[in-house]
Amino acid sequence: MSKKKKDLTPQKNKLVEETTYKKPESTEVQFADSIKENNLYYYIGLGLILLLIYIIRKNFLDISFERDEGFYMYSGKRILEGAVPFKDIGSQRLDGVFYIYAILVGIFGYTVKAMHLAFLFLNMCTATMLFVLVRKLTNNLTGIAASLFFALLSMTAPASGFTIQSEHLVSVTIVGGFLSLVYFFDSKKIPLLILSGLFFSLAFQIKQTSAFYGMLAGAILVFKEFEENKKNYARIILIALVFSISVMLPVAVDLMFVYYRGGWKDFNLWFFDIRKQYTSLISFDEGLKQLDGSFNRIYVNYKFYWVTSFLGTMIVFFTSLPLWKKLLLAGLNIAGFLTIVPGYHYYGHYFLQWIPAVAITSAIFIYIIQEILQAKLRLKTAALWIPFALIILSSFSNMQNLSEYYFAPNHYQILREVYGGNPFPESREIADKLNTLMKKEDKLSVLGSEVQMYVYTNKTSPSRFAYSGVLLEFPIEQSKDWQKEFIRDIENSAPKYVVFFYNPNSWMINRKSKNLLFPWFDNFSTKYYDLIGFADMEPDGTRYVWKPDPAMMSNPPKAEYKIFIFERKPQL
Repeated sequence: MSKKKKDLTPQKNKLVEETTYKKPESTEVQFADSIKENNLYYYIGLGLILLLIYIIRKNFLDISFERDEGFYMYSGKRILEGAVPFKDIGSQRLDGVFYIYAILVGIFGYTVKAMHLAFLFLNMCTATMLFVLVRKLTNNLTGIAASLFFALLSMTAPASGFTIQSEHLVSVTIVGGFLSLVYFFDSKKIPLLILSGLFFSLAFQIKQTSAFYGMLAGAILVFKEFEENKKNYARIILIALVFSISVMLPVAVDLMFVYYRGGWKDFNLWFFDIRKQYTSLISFDEGLKQLDGSFNRIYVNYKFYWVTSFLGTMIVFFTSLPLWKKLLLAGLNIAGFLTIVPGYHYYGHYFLQWIPAVAITSAIFIYIIQEILQAKLRLKTAALWIPFALIILSSFSNMQNLSEYYFAPNHYQILREVYGGNPFPESREIADKLNTLMKKEDKLSVLGSEVQMYVYTNKTSPSRFAYSGVLLEFPIEQSKDWQKEFIRDIENSAPKYVVFFYNPNSWMINRKSKNLLFPWFDNFSTKYYDLIGFADMEPDGTRYVWKPDPAMMSNPPKAEYKIFIFERKPQL
């Protein structure tokens, strides 16, 4: 009777229960147990890293935005005002990124300092989760190394580390995804697996190239489940389905809302047609040249971390870690690199989503040294202090070499060195001046891609094409209609002030595009507006001239790049 009852409820038919069998990992356990660690010291160390992040990033709370930052923040505000993604806000990305910025604007506020403060907090969150993640994969000291290395690497100037770029959001979400996944491996609790999937889904909605991290997580999940449950295919399939649905369902729901709110046609245009053109602008060979230039700039002041990252990726397979951990750690660097490849643009800020993987694998190099000293050479004291000294010395050297950048930054110089002739410092200067001239009811129109000016002045674009450079960037069929719509919007709104950026970096005009805007603006501005100021972007610095300065007429702008500020004529 008892035997019959036992057969009715066989354990193997429970698909989602905890697996009782664990493959012995004697070498790893032996190595971990042999290192006597006081967790309190490492928590203090983490606290000091977070303090370092604050000390460095507080010096950048007021640094001016570049255009992408301005666009994200402006779009976040427009979302809060009821704008429909793709229909009112054009983007080649999914709209999840704009909802996140909307949340951050709602919580922290709509100012430069407020948003930099938000990303300071997010950077701290990423560093903390990295410590916990790497600590669970290896040990406390390696976790500290990963957190500290990330704190410094994520500030890399040529990678726009000081900005509020969306790639910082990718970092925090993918680290959260892997952390939740590792906790699921320990506990087998399905909610943690769902949480992991949601994190990767959010990362995908922020930037689609982050999908490589999600694919790595899915592959590791299936591999580990197969190792532990080789004959239980039903469980493996179920676990894989739960993770996949957790990733894909939020995206599907979001697209349903896009369709429901009337943005489906615009979504298809932006996400497929325009994205296809964007990714085909640069050839593979041109991309290699850009990769070489971008990487060298990012690598030069952080050589130790990049070199040890590549070494850690290769040598990890010779450690006593279980195979799934080796595959995960090595795969992180591969996935991180793949996130910057699509389109072959290799802009500096793209590298920010690779940075967490670099920090982790660089820390793994420290772990490997520690394991060699402890498990192979039996040098217990050296196994603690030599890796610790390497962490401190490498980080101290980095901070000493970049002390001026970290602790006494010249914002203008940084923006000019990182972004060249882009008018990012100038847009802030002009906006500050306009804020002294404009009344609350005055309207502003910016011709160019410098959306950040709407943030600085707290104004709303008269047209849905706040990022007006896009009107000439892609030679699509709708380009002429969009330009005509933009022209109508400006003429109907009759803004009190207009800023025109005579700068190819701001417009990025495609030679195949039919330019209706420039001829129209020449006539429109002459008829309805007076020139009240200009910025002459000369090589040795920008010269600002404002009416009634006699230089308005006697010394007009001569530089290749310039900015003109207009005020509507009184009688009109």
